Amino acid sequence: MKLRACTLMGFGKFYRKSFSFSDGVHVIYGENEAGKTTLRTFLVSMLFGIDRKRGAASKKDEFHKYQPYMGGIYGGTLDLSLDHKPYQIQRNFADPKAISVYSGIDGTKVLEGKELSGQLFSMTKSGYLQTLCISQGEIKTDKSLGQMLNHYMVNMSQSKTTDVNVERALTFLRRELRKQKNKTDQQELSRIKEQIRQSESCEQEIKAIQEQELMIQKKMIQNDSPLTLWERIKAWICKFFGFSDKRQLEQQKMTHQLEMLKVKREQLEQKQQINEDLRIQFENLNKKIKEKEYNKRAIEEAMEAIKEASEEIHQEFGSAFQQKVSDIMTAITDGAYGKIRIDDSMQMTAEQKGSFLDIDYLSAGTVEQIYFAVRLAAAEILFPEEKFPIILDDIFGNFDDKRLKRTLKYLSEQNRQIFIFSCKKEIVKALDQMQCKYQLLEIM
Repeated sequence: MKLRACTLMGFGKFYRKSFSFSDGVHVIYGENEAGKTTLRTFLVSMLFGIDRKRGAASKKDEFHKYQPYMGGIYGGTLDLSLDHKPYQIQRNFADPKAISVYSGIDGTKVLEGKELSGQLFSMTKSGYLQTLCISQGEIKTDKSLGQMLNHYMVNMSQSKTTDVNVERALTFLRRELRKQKNKTDQQELSRIKEQIRQSESCEQEIKAIQEQELMIQKKMIQNDSPLTLWERIKAWICKFFGFSDKRQLEQQKMTHQLEMLKVKREQLEQKQQINEDLRIQFENLNKKIKEKEYNKRAIEEAMEAIKEASEEIHQEFGSAFQQKVSDIMTAITDGAYGKIRIDDSMQMTAEQKGSFLDIDYLSAGTVEQIYFAVRLAAAEILFPEEKFPIILDDIFGNFDDKRLKRTLKYLSEQNRQIFIFSCKKEIVKALDQMQCKYQLLEIM
């Protein structure tokens, strides 16, 4: 990527102010309060949007800080080339969706209402601010850069590409693993099993009742056989004198017994049906538990495989990253510090005369050189295809003349645009002494 020109229609102190850029090194010179940081913030905001917070914090955010002093349109344009294709970005920061990108070839609109990150390029604002865009007093990296590098290494270890977020996949697997916990299912299975055990006697009770019903039915048939002559005479006499018919009473008694047994048998059959439903529930739940156990083992194996591969890739890419940092340090310190070691938490040690020292024991200038090297190396690893401009805003305060010249020489040799914002003429003098080409932009 190369920035070609910009116009600040209204941004902080600037009103309808334009700048043109070329290849190579740019020195944006101006005294304090001249607007150097305002221009730097504009360039970054045109690429990634402007920070806008809510509530009480909004009073100190970038959106409110850089509202145009003279009113009017809050925004501007930025011309750039990306993959050798020209584009123009137009923004009105008053509306987060008021962003348009036009082709510099035929003027057609190629993007509207969407941020450029993830559309025209993969670089994120956080990634840019942690690598190539360095502000005064912020050259030291924080843990977010280490997290980006770790995510990159994990992604590369699994998918061989940074387009797949393996850390997100790991988070998903952890969430799925929690779902496979079957403590509640096991408790429910035990409850159903106990209910089944208590109701297993239903079938035997039903058989016993059916036998009783059959016996009573046989007696009722026998009791209902034709009466003999003597039995008919006895029945007539009992009826004449008002006595109850014993045979009829017996028949009524057996009928009642059958009705009672039928009610009990139907209750048991209903209970038996519930028992069958419980058995089905038991089988389904047991199957579900076994599936969860299988899934749990599969997820654990997948996570273990990712962790093992992550360790391997950390060694491979960690070595490559440390080598890049070491190469940059060798160049900008003339070999005084040739090897840098960096662990996963971004703790660093530097080799000096054959021994490694924690950077806390080094001078402020050397420490800032190390952080500077770490940022450039991280950009090479995280965004190898996107040669974003390096933006440096008054970061050389602790650099002596030798450090400054070596760093500037290294930067001038890079295949990137370099934007150095400074209030000191020493930058220009050093570039002149080394006969490095640069473009000087003075802000009054």
